[in-house]
Amino acid sequence: PFRYDLINTGREILAEISTVFSIRFAQALDAKPLDSSMVNRTGRAYVDLLLDLDQLVATDSSFLLGPWLRDARAWGVLNGSTMFDCTGTVIDSVLAGNCSRFLEWNARTQLTTWYPTIKGKPMPLRDTDYARKHWSPLVKDYYARRAAMLLDQALTDAEASKPLDTAAVLRLRAQLAYDWTTRTDNYPEVPAPDPVGVSKAARAKYAAMFASCDTELS
Repeated sequence: PFRYDLINTGREILAEISTVFSIRFAQALDAKPLDSSMVNRTGRAYVDLLLDLDQLVATDSSFLLGPWLRDARAWGVLNGSTMFDCTGTVIDSVLAGNCSRFLEWNARTQLTTWYPTIKGKPMPLRDTDYARKHWSPLVKDYYARRAAMLLDQALTDAEASKPLDTAAVLRLRAQLAYDWTTRTDNYPEVPAPDPVGVSKAARAKYAAMFASCDTELS
């Protein structure tokens, strides 16, 4: 119980700080013209915080993605028999008739886009971050990667003295969503070691943000 409270409290704090970081990154992206220095500073700070959040929650089994996907795959087959009708509309022909893969796709989609993302098509025109889980390595492999892609696009546009190419950003997001929801990686089912050490490191790194959400980024 102590370990869970320690990690969960740290998770909540980093999540609150991430709001400030994401707002500042968004403000840098909205600037006209784009200031590459500001974009880089705010964007890297945001990505770095997401990676630190992932490292923290990886130390407690309550925040692991691995068991969720393992269980989804297991529901596809029980005692050698398929449990569900997996012949309905799917986004990937490989999923048709393969209940384990189909249910893993469902589990991945529920955590991310909620609505299916079709290969080569735009993102669904709905709330595609509906579930929002602070699970490892979901934060690292999906949310931090998405922020890093946005940062790279913004830096490319700033170098060309252009505003942010929002159409390109949407294409990148759709590709990431499709790729991630149709993957079949096995993720850790056992928490990473040293939750206290990881918590202390995170506290030391972000202590300056505790007093006020208006603290300037260093």
